[in-house]
Amino acid sequence: MSRLAMEARPAPKENYAVMTDEDIVARAQTGDTEAFDALVLRYQDRVYSYARRMLRDPETAAETAQDCFLRAFRYLGGFKGDSKFSTWFYTVVTSTCRNAAAYHGLRDRRRESPAPSGENDFSPDPLDRAPDSSFAPHALAERGDLRASIVRAIESLPEQHRQIIVLKDINEFSYEQIAGILKCRLGTVKSRIARARAALREKLEAAGVTGPECDER
Repeated sequence: MSRLAMEARPAPKENYAVMTDEDIVARAQTGDTEAFDALVLRYQDRVYSYARRMLRDPETAAETAQDCFLRAFRYLGGFKGDSKFSTWFYTVVTSTCRNAAAYHGLRDRRRESPAPSGENDFSPDPLDRAPDSSFAPHALAERGDLRASIVRAIESLPEQHRQIIVLKDINEFSYEQIAGILKCRLGTVKSRIARARAALREKLEAAGVTGPECDER
């Protein structure tokens, strides 16, 4: 299942395609259900894909994706415009997926490696360069490597690595947005992405998929 049952709703009458998320949200906050339907149509595939990668179970992912929209609708009044709507919304999505994983017993059984000392403290992060993108999923896909191999490699990563890869390289959130979604420092986001991509590199190389040479940026 690649789409939510919500997609069966009729398309909104207004031309929401040319409106920003924030403009649509402003309407939805006044009780305009058609505006909220427009948000569902805009985000449903991405939310399902995120839930699918995080939960690794299609049925649970579909149910959880719908729960994400229900929670967003319930708490939409709490969005004050201090960040992009997508950042606020994916905070809801991430929390909902985490709760679903715990409830359904889908969290990784193997213990994840502890974060290096100092990762979550408030000292300046030593990383001043963006993580190497040689093994970012979109870069590999552009080269025509097997999508199935990439998906399997991502889904075999520990939860924290899987989460950061999906947010950055699949959903294409900025470092700043991810920091807002995960409630952590920008330097922490960069270090997590670097470690996640290194782990992905190992998985793909073991599967015989190699990444292009590229400069670190």
